[in-house]
Amino acid sequence: MILNHLLIYSFVIITRTPYRVSLFGGGTDHPLWFNKNHGAVLSLTIDKYSYINVRVLPPFFEHNFRVAYSKVETTLLASEIKHPAVREAFLKYAPGLNLELHHHGDLPSRSGVGSSSSFSVGIVHSLLALNGEIVSSTELAKMAIEFEQEILNENVGFQDQIACALGGINYIRFDPHNAWNAEPLDLSSEYVADIESRMFLIYSGIERLSSDITRTLLTNLESKSHFMLRNQELAKEAKEIFKKEGDLSQIGPMLMENWKLKWSSNPAAATPELQELYAEGIRAGASGGKVLGAGGGGFMLFWVNPENKIDFIKKMARSTIIPIRVSYGGSARVL
Repeated sequence: MILNHLLIYSFVIITRTPYRVSLFGGGTDHPLWFNKNHGAVLSLTIDKYSYINVRVLPPFFEHNFRVAYSKVETTLLASEIKHPAVREAFLKYAPGLNLELHHHGDLPSRSGVGSSSSFSVGIVHSLLALNGEIVSSTELAKMAIEFEQEILNENVGFQDQIACALGGINYIRFDPHNAWNAEPLDLSSEYVADIESRMFLIYSGIERLSSDITRTLLTNLESKSHFMLRNQELAKEAKEIFKKEGDLSQIGPMLMENWKLKWSSNPAAATPELQELYAEGIRAGASGGKVLGAGGGGFMLFWVNPENKIDFIKKMARSTIIPIRVSYGGSARVL
């Protein structure tokens, strides 16, 4: 009997959940918009991940819960945990269990790559696995959306949880009554490699809360319908280019149009520092780009055609440049 209990305490769950890059359609995935107007997003997940390591805590400590992220918390009660997502996830998905959780991320939080949703998908996935529950990636996305919107009351859209749960390159449609459908784009490995070779992430070094930036976008939303509708159209146009494995040099100017629409509709998304970084990237040879996520800081994506790649890397060398590849499979249990 003692041996069985020790086996339970040695049981560790580790999940790996990718971050995402949203190319077009950001903002139209918020229910305040798409429940009246529909929405569409083209996004992809990248080979940078959020890792969640969770186990039942052995009964040998003065605390009942231990949580390690950028801080370390030890508490007697789950309700005393300060990290809101961990606290609420423990209470909802693992009531009655004493737990230890460690989080590691390949990229900084609050940086526009869907890190908070990647964390939410990962922690829900991990706690379900700890309880022996297996759900589909689609169901996991739905649970993460509910967790962020209804339990954490985050002012966020739907796209990040879907992308992080499903993985790959997806065109996601949003329809009234919180309905959505993800269409995975099945592209040749050569074409995907061409896409990957043109994408560079540049870190601005600026942290921000995406919900604060999104709140500005959602103010007087109907007056910004031109931006939102054109952003949806860009997502659809880019999807058609990808599906036909067409000319990728068209994507750069489309990203530039998206960037201009974004900061004209939501000035909070484009600080002077970000506008200068963007201008520097264009001078270095990028054909277009955009700030990722809600904006205001975090990562900027630049689209660089092959003939300008070497010059771009040289001229942007003072910045933190991160080449990326597409990640398939979505949130996965690795142990």
